[in-house]
Amino acid sequence: MELIPNIITFLMLNTTVTALFDHRITGDDVPDGQTYPYAYLWEVTSPQNYNHQGESGRVALVQCDVVSDTIIGADEAKRTIKSALSGYRGMMGEVNVGFCFVNEASVPKDADQKAYRRILELTIGTNS
Repeated sequence: MELIPNIITFLMLNTTVTALFDHRITGDDVPDGQTYPYAYLWEVTSPQNYNHQGESGRVALVQCDVVSDTIIGADEAKRTIKSALSGYRGMMGEVNVGFCFVNEASVPKDADQKAYRRILELTIGTNS
Protein backbone atom coordinates (compact mmCIF):
# COMPACT_ATOMS: atom_id res chain seq x y z
CA MET A 1 0.00 0.00 0.00
CA GLU A 2 1.52 3.28 -1.12
CA LEU A 3 0.10 5.86 1.26
CA ILE A 4 1.80 9.09 0.10
CA PRO A 5 0.63 8.97 -3.56
CA ASN A 6 -2.92 8.27 -2.36
CA ILE A 7 -2.86 11.26 0.01
CA ILE A 8 -1.58 13.50 -2.78
CA THR A 9 -4.28 12.25 -5.15
CA PHE A 10 -6.92 12.87 -2.49
CA LEU A 11 -5.67 16.42 -1.89
CA MET A 12 -5.54 17.19 -5.62
CA LEU A 13 -9.22 16.24 -5.93
CA ASN A 14 -10.09 18.98 -3.41
CA THR A 15 -10.80 22.16 -5.42
CA THR A 16 -9.77 24.47 -2.57
CA VAL A 17 -6.41 22.72 -2.22
CA THR A 18 -5.85 22.68 -5.99
CA ALA A 19 -6.73 26.38 -6.29
CA LEU A 20 -4.02 27.29 -3.78
CA PHE A 21 -1.32 24.72 -4.55
CA ASP A 22 -1.98 23.87 -8.21
CA HIS A 23 0.12 20.68 -8.50
CA ARG A 24 2.80 21.70 -6.01
CA ILE A 25 2.22 18.88 -3.50
CA THR A 26 4.85 16.17 -3.77
CA GLY A 27 6.22 13.18 -1.95
CA ASP A 28 9.66 13.49 -0.37
CA ASP A 29 11.50 15.60 -2.96
CA VAL A 30 10.77 19.18 -3.97
CA PRO A 31 11.81 20.16 -7.51
CA ASP A 32 14.45 22.89 -7.78
CA GLY A 33 12.98 26.36 -8.21
CA GLN A 34 9.54 25.34 -6.92
CA THR A 35 7.18 28.31 -6.64
CA TYR A 36 5.25 29.07 -3.45
CA PRO A 37 3.22 27.78 -1.77
CA TYR A 38 4.15 24.13 -1.96
CA ALA A 39 3.92 21.09 0.26
CA TYR A 40 5.73 17.80 0.51
CA LEU A 41 4.82 14.67 2.41
CA TRP A 42 6.95 11.89 3.79
CA GLU A 43 6.09 8.77 5.70
CA VAL A 44 7.62 8.78 9.19
CA THR A 45 6.27 5.35 10.13
CA SER A 46 4.50 2.80 7.96
CA PRO A 47 1.31 1.01 8.97
CA GLN A 48 2.05 -2.10 10.98
CA ASN A 49 0.69 -5.25 9.46
CA TYR A 50 1.65 -7.96 11.91
CA ASN A 51 3.02 -8.62 15.38
CA HIS A 52 3.35 -11.74 17.59
CA GLN A 53 -0.31 -11.42 18.56
CA GLY A 54 -1.47 -11.40 14.93
CA GLU A 55 -2.80 -8.43 12.96
CA SER A 56 -2.09 -5.13 14.65
CA GLY A 57 -3.50 -1.67 14.32
CA ARG A 58 -2.56 -0.22 10.97
CA VAL A 59 -1.51 3.32 11.81
CA ALA A 60 0.91 5.47 9.84
CA LEU A 61 2.50 8.77 10.79
CA VAL A 62 3.01 11.14 7.86
CA GLN A 63 4.62 14.56 8.00
CA CYS A 64 3.39 17.29 5.67
CA ASP A 65 5.69 20.29 5.33
CA VAL A 66 3.98 23.39 3.93
CA VAL A 67 6.23 26.18 2.64
CA SER A 68 5.48 29.74 1.57
CA ASP A 69 7.37 32.99 1.19
CA THR A 70 5.16 34.83 3.72
CA ILE A 71 3.84 34.03 7.18
CA ILE A 72 0.27 34.64 6.02
CA GLY A 73 0.78 32.38 3.01
CA ALA A 74 2.26 29.58 5.12
CA ASP A 75 -0.58 29.78 7.62
CA GLU A 76 -3.26 29.84 4.89
CA ALA A 77 -1.67 26.87 3.10
CA LYS A 78 -1.44 24.94 6.37
CA ARG A 79 -5.11 25.61 7.18
CA THR A 80 -6.18 24.55 3.68
CA ILE A 81 -4.50 21.15 3.91
CA LYS A 82 -5.58 20.68 7.52
CA SER A 83 -9.19 21.40 6.59
CA ALA A 84 -9.07 18.83 3.78
CA LEU A 85 -7.59 16.06 5.93
CA SER A 86 -8.59 16.57 9.56
CA GLY A 87 -11.20 14.07 10.69
CA TYR A 88 -11.46 12.45 7.26
CA ARG A 89 -12.77 8.91 7.08
CA GLY A 90 -13.27 7.03 3.84
CA MET A 91 -11.38 6.20 0.68
CA MET A 92 -8.19 8.08 -0.06
CA GLY A 93 -7.36 6.80 -3.51
CA GLU A 94 -6.90 3.06 -3.01
CA VAL A 95 -6.51 3.31 0.77
CA ASN A 96 -9.46 2.83 3.11
CA VAL A 97 -8.83 5.40 5.86
CA GLY A 98 -10.48 4.74 9.22
CA PHE A 99 -9.33 8.09 10.65
CA CYS A 100 -7.03 10.99 9.94
CA PHE A 101 -5.91 13.14 12.86
CA VAL A 102 -3.89 16.29 12.20
CA ASN A 103 -1.51 17.94 14.67
CA GLU A 104 0.16 21.29 13.98
CA ALA A 105 3.73 22.34 14.62
CA SER A 106 5.20 25.70 13.65
CA VAL A 107 8.83 26.29 12.91
CA PRO A 108 10.75 29.55 12.60
CA LYS A 109 11.62 31.15 9.28
CA ASP A 110 14.35 29.33 7.42
CA ALA A 111 17.00 32.03 6.84
CA ASP A 112 18.69 30.03 4.08
CA GLN A 113 15.53 29.44 2.05
CA LYS A 114 13.93 32.80 2.84
CA ALA A 115 10.70 30.89 3.41
CA TYR A 116 8.24 30.06 6.16
CA ARG A 117 7.51 26.42 6.87
CA ARG A 118 4.63 24.87 8.76
CA ILE A 119 4.43 21.22 9.74
CA LEU A 120 1.35 19.05 9.92
CA GLU A 121 1.68 15.64 11.54
CA LEU A 122 -0.89 13.24 10.14
CA THR A 123 -1.87 10.14 12.07
CA ILE A 124 -3.71 7.89 9.63
CA GLY A 125 -5.41 4.67 10.57
CA THR A 126 -5.97 2.37 7.62
CA ASN A 127 -8.48 -0.42 7.20
CA SER A 128 -6.82 -1.93 4.14
